[in-house]
Amino acid sequence: MGLDGAPVIADSGPMSRLVYLDQNAWVTLAKGSWDKERYPKEHAALTKVVGMVRSGSITIPLSFTNIYETSKVNVPRRRANLARTQAVLSGGIVFRGRRRILAETLAAYLADRREISRPAPPERWFLSELWFEAAGDYSPESYGFAMSERLLALIRHDPGRALFDYLAFDDEEVRLEAVRRYSANSAHLISRIESRRALVAGETFAIRKRAYGARLVIDELDFIFATARPLGLDWSTVADIGSSLVRSMVVDVPVFNVESELVVRLEGQGRAISENDLRDMAAFITVLPLADVIVAEKQFVNLARQARLDERHETTLLTSIHDL
Repeated sequence: MGLDGAPVIADSGPMSRLVYLDQNAWVTLAKGSWDKERYPKEHAALTKVVGMVRSGSITIPLSFTNIYETSKVNVPRRRANLARTQAVLSGGIVFRGRRRILAETLAAYLADRREISRPAPPERWFLSELWFEAAGDYSPESYGFAMSERLLALIRHDPGRALFDYLAFDDEEVRLEAVRRYSANSAHLISRIESRRALVAGETFAIRKRAYGARLVIDELDFIFATARPLGLDWSTVADIGSSLVRSMVVDVPVFNVESELVVRLEGQGRAISENDLRDMAAFITVLPLADVIVAEKQFVNLARQARLDERHETTLLTSIHDL
């Protein structure tokens, strides 16, 4: 059932536009569902979005960043209201994680460049009904445990309910430990970023961008080799790939392209990188090449526009849910 007691999710069909909302936009909509008298502008935005979802004109998948930031809310009633808004409007549909999206787009790119026949993936393969696949595609091997087919079938039968149950009724100790671990890992990553930042301080933008692109490929070499093998490309060194193809990957593979353009610009701002920056960056890297519309904070919208990523990937960038 919807936020007003009526069904919200429509059969979106292939023509629905994919809209990604950052957490601030979701908070705005949640306020509108909480108290329309106190938040009339937010309620008007919610009413508009509900109508668009019901008509099937838009689909609003969530990202891992959305799910994590909601689970991080410490006030249970506030978290439940935000979770309900997200679960109902998204229908529990999520963008898959960076690894899966990179694997599919990288394989397609390599096959095209080497003229290798490869079957096309299903339409909107980058969306999942399993909320946890926003972090990574499920398999017993990758997750370290097996889920029963009955459980998976129940989640797929009502993805929105499954997502809401997780976010609203999660075990408190588990929730707090997950947040602690995420923050600890983020702090470690920020430390690495700041160290690299110091090494290239004073260099031109072009040099810093080239250096980051090279580091990005080096860090992903094993993954690139693993992606190439099923295509019959038995690579084991950078020389096997070829310098021309290595350079073009950073520009032409969407995940690499968005990451390199945004990270170098973010690092060039001269301020400390925050955990929130990492979450926003993670969302943009996976979502920007796939969504038709993104509503996000001015900082990352401006960075993306500076890099002309909206033009390159044909994505409309907005800074307010009221402009949707």
